[in-house]
Amino acid sequence: MTKQPWKRRDALRLALLGAAVPTLARAQPGRGPVRLVVPYAPGGTNDVTARLLSARLGEGLGSTCVIENRSGASGAIGAQEVSRSTPDGLTLLYSNEVHPILKLVQRGVPFDALADFTPVIRTVSIPYVLVGGARSDRPTDPRALIEDVKRAPARYTFACSSLGSVGHLGAAALGQKLGIEATTVIYRGTGPAVNDVISGAVPLMFAPVGAVLPMIQGGQLRAYAVTAPKRLSSMPDTPAMPEVGQPDMLFEGWCGIWGPRGLPEERVTAVHAAALGALKDAEIIARLAAIGCAPIEESTADFTKLLAAEQARGAAIIKAAGITPE
Repeated sequence: MTKQPWKRRDALRLALLGAAVPTLARAQPGRGPVRLVVPYAPGGTNDVTARLLSARLGEGLGSTCVIENRSGASGAIGAQEVSRSTPDGLTLLYSNEVHPILKLVQRGVPFDALADFTPVIRTVSIPYVLVGGARSDRPTDPRALIEDVKRAPARYTFACSSLGSVGHLGAAALGQKLGIEATTVIYRGTGPAVNDVISGAVPLMFAPVGAVLPMIQGGQLRAYAVTAPKRLSSMPDTPAMPEVGQPDMLFEGWCGIWGPRGLPEERVTAVHAAALGALKDAEIIARLAAIGCAPIEESTADFTKLLAAEQARGAAIIKAAGITPE
C-alpha cells in the first residue's frame, strides 16, 4: 500500500524536471552547434571565406560551427531561413554586399535586410577589377577602353555574377558616368560569368580579384583597372580607377555575419569577439590574402551604419540606371 504514493511522487518529480530542462536551455542562449548559413553554392568567395573562419569562430564561441549552404534566389533563400530562426545565436547568416540591396533588384524578397536581421560584424573585404578577354580586339589601354565604351556602347556588355552584385552596380554606375545605358548579362555565379568573358562571348566584367587573378596572370584575361582608391599589392601593374579618370568608380565586395532580428546583445558581442579573434589569426590572414581578400576590423555599430549607407548608395545607382526588380 505504500508503493503507489511513491510512484506518483516520482512521476511528478520527473515531470517537473522535464519541464525545467527547456527553461534552463533558454536561460543559456548560444549553447550547442552553431549553424552558419551561407546563402550561395559551395566554392564561391562567400563560401570559401566562411569555411576559413568557421573553425576559429566555433572555438571562440566554445562550440562547433557547421557551414550550411542554402543557395538560390541570389541569396534570398538562405537569408530567409535565418530571418525565421530563433534568435538564440545558434543560427547565423554569412552573406555579402548583395544582402542589403537585394530587394531593390529582385522581386518577392520575403524580408527586410535592415529590419529583419541583427548585424554582427563585417569580416573580409573583396577588391574588384574591370577585366576583358585577353584575345579581344578592343582597346588595351583603360582610358581608351572607357572612351570606346562611351563612343560605341552597343559593342559592349557586362557579365555579372548575380543581381545586385558589385559587377551589376559597377556596370550601371559606369554607364551613368558615361551617359549611356550599360547592358548587363546576369549569371548564376562568378565562374560562368568569367568563362564567358574569357571566351569573348561577353566583353567586360567587374570581377572579384581573387576569382580572376590566376587567369590574369595566366594571360587569359586582361586587367584594366581596380575599383579601389589605389593600386593593389597583388596587382601592382594595374591602375586604380582614379588613375584612369574615374574617381567615383570605387566599389568593393565584402562578407559579413548577421543574426535574426532580436539577437541578444550579449550574443552579438560574443560572436563579434569570436569572429574578430579569427580575423587576427596569422594563418587565416595569409589564406585570405591568397584569394585576394583582407580581414576587416570594425565594430558592430560601424557595420550597422555601413549597411544603411550601402543600401542608400545602391538605391541611388539603381534608380538613376532605371533598373527595375526582376
